Amino acid sequence: MPYTTVTLRQDVARRLRNSRGLGESYSDVLTRLVDNQPAKTFGELMESLAPLEGRSLFTKEGRERLRRDQRNPRDSRARSKGDAPS
Repeated sequence: MPYTTVTLRQDVARRLRNSRGLGESYSDVLTRLVDNQPAKTFGELMESLAPLEGRSLFTKEGRERLRRDQRNPRDSRARSKGDAPS
């Protein structure tokens, strides 16, 4: 596999080194950091939540409710001040 030399400031190199997990290479760290970007669209967000399905964080029904709410947003002005969102 070909390699590329990258020049970093010392403080950045130190942060990169401190970000390494056990057995992780610098390439692994950079790949993890680059791949872990925030979703740019609601669709990307829903795709990113798929692996969490069944782990008590987002059930399939919960993800469907999020999709439904995205398509038909609730009007927060219609709620009274004492109502908490469900």
